[in-house]
Amino acid sequence: MSKIAISATALAALVLAACGGGAPPPPTGPLVERGIFISAGDCADSKKLTGEECDKAIAGAVAQHDAQAVVYKTVHACEVVAGPERCNKTVDGQFQPRLQAFFVVMSKPPTAVPLYAPKASSIAFQSLSKQIILAKDETITVSASALTIASENAKLSEVGADNTAAAAADIH
Repeated sequence: MSKIAISATALAALVLAACGGGAPPPPTGPLVERGIFISAGDCADSKKLTGEECDKAIAGAVAQHDAQAVVYKTVHACEVVAGPERCNKTVDGQFQPRLQAFFVVMSKPPTAVPLYAPKASSIAFQSLSKQIILAKDETITVSASALTIASENAKLSEVGADNTAAAAADIH
């Protein structure tokens, strides 16, 4: 092999290692605090963020809910997927899973995502991407109001995966 080929191979190995071939570096700063709240007021009551910061973050989560949550033609179709009493009527007469709380990341600026009842009965919430967030996670600040709602989720009946197909025709 020529010196140029050996140098090129070594350079390629270094570039690949720098692009994620090795372990990621450990976090350098403090972990960003996270919380689960049921409203902007509930968020502000935690004293972790100002009322204005909570308002802006949660307004973004509500906009995300309005734009991305699945919409169904009938309440029955929504409840087949989301569970009984877990749906709300939209302004245009259709139905969406009920928005229960907000997962707030207390970064600068703070951000939030909408949370829903999980499909399985557990003391938790579920994001739009179906990620389960346990309300008893000690790394997350959970307001008393949010914990009460999450506890009620554990009492609701579990939604069966086989019911999803029955509602598929009603999804928009």
